[in-house]
Amino acid sequence: MIIDLEQDSTASSTLTADVCIVGAGPAGISLALELARERPDWNIVLTEAGGPENASQAEKDIYKVALGEKNYSVLDISRRRKLGGTSAHWGGWSKPLDDTDFEENPAWDLPSWPISKQEVNKYIPRALTWIEIDSGNFDISDIRKTQSGKLLPLRKDAKISEQLFRFSPPTRFGDRYYDDLKAQDNLTCLLHANCYELTQTGDKIISAKVRSLNGADVEIKANNFTLAMGGMETTRLLLNLRNDEAANGEGIYSDHLGRYFADHFGVRPGEILAPEGLKYSRFGDASGPIMPVLTFSPDSIRTSHEHNSCMMLQASAAPDSLLAGYGGAKASGFHPNQYWHYSIQMIIEPRPNPASTLTLTNERCALGLRRMKLDWAPHEDDLASAYRLFSALGDELGQTGLGRLHLTKPNSLDVRANVSGACHHLGTTRMAANSSDGVVDTNLKVFGQQNLYVASSSVFPRYGYSNPTLTIVALSVRLAQHLASQNGAAA
Repeated sequence: MIIDLEQDSTASSTLTADVCIVGAGPAGISLALELARERPDWNIVLTEAGGPENASQAEKDIYKVALGEKNYSVLDISRRRKLGGTSAHWGGWSKPLDDTDFEENPAWDLPSWPISKQEVNKYIPRALTWIEIDSGNFDISDIRKTQSGKLLPLRKDAKISEQLFRFSPPTRFGDRYYDDLKAQDNLTCLLHANCYELTQTGDKIISAKVRSLNGADVEIKANNFTLAMGGMETTRLLLNLRNDEAANGEGIYSDHLGRYFADHFGVRPGEILAPEGLKYSRFGDASGPIMPVLTFSPDSIRTSHEHNSCMMLQASAAPDSLLAGYGGAKASGFHPNQYWHYSIQMIIEPRPNPASTLTLTNERCALGLRRMKLDWAPHEDDLASAYRLFSALGDELGQTGLGRLHLTKPNSLDVRANVSGACHHLGTTRMAANSSDGVVDTNLKVFGQQNLYVASSSVFPRYGYSNPTLTIVALSVRLAQHLASQNGAAA
C-alpha cells in the first residue's frame, strides 16, 4: 500500500509496525520488500521524504548544507528526495568489492571491514536480481577467453591487473518497484513523509515522527527502525538524535559519527600509446554490457600498501603523435602492431580521513532539524597512489614493448583543489567489530542501541573504487534476513 501524505487527508496519525524503514532508495525499497515477503506476519512501514516526481524547491531546501574550505560541486545533484532515491540518476555501474577492499592496509590507521568478502558475496546474487543484472560472473579471465584481442597481454608478475564492471539497465527503483510496493499487503509506504524526530527511551527507539511539508503528521511506533536515507541524511538524523551531548561514548555518541566522509573522485593524468582496439571502456558482450578496468595487482596493494583505484581508456585523437616522437615502432622496441592514443580516466579509492567531516550547525531547516556543514578533505595519499598506478601502467607498456605513456597533468595543489566527487557518500557511520572503531556493528545495528540500524554506503569502512549500489543492496538483503530471523522484538 502507498499513501501520499500530501494528498491523503485520511491517513492515520499513528501507525504500528514490526519494522519502520526511513528512506526509500535502493537500500530501503529492497529491505522493505525482502522483509515483507519473508515475514508475511509482520507489518512493515517504509517512509520516503519525497514523492514519485522530482523534489520541489521547498523540499530541496531541506538538504541545504554549508561547505568548508573545499568545494564539493556535486552536493546539490548527489541526493534525490524522491521515491527510488539516487537510483534516479544512477548510471548502473555494478561490481562487487575486491578481495583487497576487505583487507587491512597497514599504512592506514583504521581497521577494514569486520565481515569477509565471502559473507557479503552470499547476498550478491540476490542483489543482482534487484538491480536486474543477469550474469553474476565478474571473473575477468573468463572475458579474456572471448575478448582477448581487446585486452592487454599483461605479464603474470606485473604490477598492473584487471577487474570487471557490469551494468544495470539502470534500475530506477521508484519506477521499477512502485507496483510491488503498492501491492504488498503487509507493507505501508508513506510518501512526502519527512522524518523529523526519533523518540528514544533509554537505549531504545520507540517511534519515528514524519510529516509532509503541508502539515500532515504521522507517528510510527515499531519494534525496530532502520535509517536508509543516504549517507548524508542518515548521518544528519543520527547527529540530531545526539544533539549537543558529548561524543565520548558509542554509537550516536561515538567520535566516529560524521567522520571519514568520502566520495570516489577521478583525475585524467595523461594519455598512452598502445595497441589499437583496446576496450577498457564499456562495450557489449554476449553476457551483457561490460567494462574491463586496469588496477594495481592484488600483490602490489598488499605489499606496497597502495589504494585500490582503477583506470579506463578512451581512444582519442592526439595533436602530436607519441609514436612519431619515438621515431618509429621498431627502433623504440615497440611490437609491430598498429597503435592508438588513449586518454586515461581514473576512479580513485579515497583513504578514510578523520579530518573529512559532517557536523551540525545551529541553523535549522523547515523540519526543525539542525543543518549540516561538510568539510570534505580527501587525503593527500589518494592522488599520490593514483599517479603511481598511472606510472605503473607506463612501466608495463614500456617493458613489454606495447606502448608508451605521456603525463599531461602532473599531481599538484591545483589538481587536488579541483577534484570533484561521484555522488557516493561513504564512511560517516562506519561498520566495525568494536564500538571503539565505528558506529554500527556487523549487523548494521548502531552500537549502544537496542533496535536502530543503518542501511547505507555510509557504513563502508573501506571504499575501493566500485560503485556502491550493488554492495548497498547486498547488505540490505543481509539485514532483511537478520531482522526476519527475530521473533518480532528488538533484534
